[in-house]
Amino acid sequence: MDQQEKPEIYKLPYILTAMATVLVTVMMLHFYGYLNYAREDEGLLVAEFSLVTVGSAEAGQLRSRPADQVAECVDGVLVLHDSRHNALSGILVDQRQRVVRCTAQSVPAAD
Repeated sequence: MDQQEKPEIYKLPYILTAMATVLVTVMMLHFYGYLNYAREDEGLLVAEFSLVTVGSAEAGQLRSRPADQVAECVDGVLVLHDSRHNALSGILVDQRQRVVRCTAQSVPAAD
């Protein structure tokens, strides 16, 4: 065979395979929650919380399943960690963007 008689290589299957691989990768990342499409103003509110006073009628109607957030007292500031999204942590603030303070005292467990 001469050099001029090389068989023609079809590049279309390679291009389509590469495009499909990228598309499937993005879809899987989105499905497992690694991609966030939130704008800055939408991304500020992770969850809403309300205060239930001890001894009120609402305190007896709480659900047994815990929330997806875990609170921790760090340097006198209440920090929330989201258990659904591993890297998502933030400082708890009120409606006026004031930091919620805490003390690092342990609460006795109920018997």
